[in-house]
Amino acid sequence: MNDDGNRQELSLERLDSLMYLDCVIKEVLRLAPPVDGAARTLTINDCLPGSGAHFYKGDQRFIPFYVLTQDSRLWSIDPKHFYPERFLDQDKDHRPYAFMPFGGGHGQCIG
Repeated sequence: MNDDGNRQELSLERLDSLMYLDCVIKEVLRLAPPVDGAARTLTINDCLPGSGAHFYKGDQRFIPFYVLTQDSRLWSIDPKHFYPERFLDQDKDHRPYAFMPFGGGHGQCIG
């Protein structure tokens, strides 16, 4: 509604200006990702630092997106809480692969 209490059409420009709505949608997708995860085939041999786990070229690995969204090492605000402001505040610059509701790479587009 506009200031006079009358309804107004929601234009694309107006929709784009609703920054908090964007944060709420992102937070919902973070807490309930529509995609479980992604399977990847390794292209090189590698080893995880710290654990020493070895991975070999051709191995398949599954990356569960929900686990990434709940990892407190990747989010500065408690990831267990629904807090849309995280996408405005200190978590807006979260690690690049901590939030991938539709996957990553060339296959991430849902449309």
